[in-house]
Amino acid sequence: METNLQTEAAPAQPTPAQLSATWRRWLAFLIDWIILSLGGYIVGMLFFDPLSRLGPWARVLGFAVALVYFGIFDSGRGGAGSPGKKVLGIRVVDAAGRVIGMGRSFARAALICAPLILNDFFIVPPPGAFGELAFNGLVGGWMTATLYMLAFNRRTKQGIHDLATGTFVIRGRATRQSLAGYALWKPHLGIAAALVALSVPVALARLPVSLHFAPGVSRHVDKAPDTGPVEVVGAWLSWKPLKAGASGKPECLSARIQLRGAGVADKQVARDITMRLIALYHCQVVTNVSVRMQYGFNMGFSSGTAFHDFVIDEADLTR
Repeated sequence: METNLQTEAAPAQPTPAQLSATWRRWLAFLIDWIILSLGGYIVGMLFFDPLSRLGPWARVLGFAVALVYFGIFDSGRGGAGSPGKKVLGIRVVDAAGRVIGMGRSFARAALICAPLILNDFFIVPPPGAFGELAFNGLVGGWMTATLYMLAFNRRTKQGIHDLATGTFVIRGRATRQSLAGYALWKPHLGIAAALVALSVPVALARLPVSLHFAPGVSRHVDKAPDTGPVEVVGAWLSWKPLKAGASGKPECLSARIQLRGAGVADKQVARDITMRLIALYHCQVVTNVSVRMQYGFNMGFSSGTAFHDFVIDEADLTR
């Protein structure tokens, strides 16, 4: 008697969707940033003076624009990917491989755009402004931790914004295939938390914890719009370091002063502010110092500057 044995093959287990390579994510973000920068350039040329009157709040406006851009495009209604992601063939999905809703997409966009656009928001906090300095440190540390995770989290390739919102970036379209098989190396979270924590005391010591990606244009002007009294929102001084073993004060070379309001073409204002910088940094003017007075706007992804240059002699600064 013959017996026919029939075996039924076990159903094949679906493989999780392929995660996007890190270089694709970086390049997609660069494309999106260029799109935002070009849009900001056009808006800046049309509304330069109104934007310059906003001062640091122009970056809040830029944050809102970037939030809407990524929030809509990365959601399911926007095709699960910003224009840059679509060019590189990658999409944003949840842990089940499905496209994400508008609310989650906006939360994810806020977590990635805030540290990149709002870092160093308080450019020159006044003495004793520990709250503003701590805010700068937290946002700067958040930015550093975000960049760290995107560069070194090789297992799940998630940034902090992905981990917080339970999202992944995959190659191809959303396939509803679970990504539960990808596990995060937990020490990454400890390192990211340490980067944020260490950035606060660094900022409180008035050391920079910032990084900006705001390409822009500069133009020479002879007069700034009269928008009220002169307000200094930033001032920088450069000097020549002393040679090894030399004594005395370093030589002051140039100053750059960021203003809000009138005063860009006022040489007396330039002289007074430069004198205060020299007294603060204890350098000396040998013959003269170049001073650039400027105003403008910075939206985080695009900026514009109008400036007026002076050369102030040593005699004018010491009398």
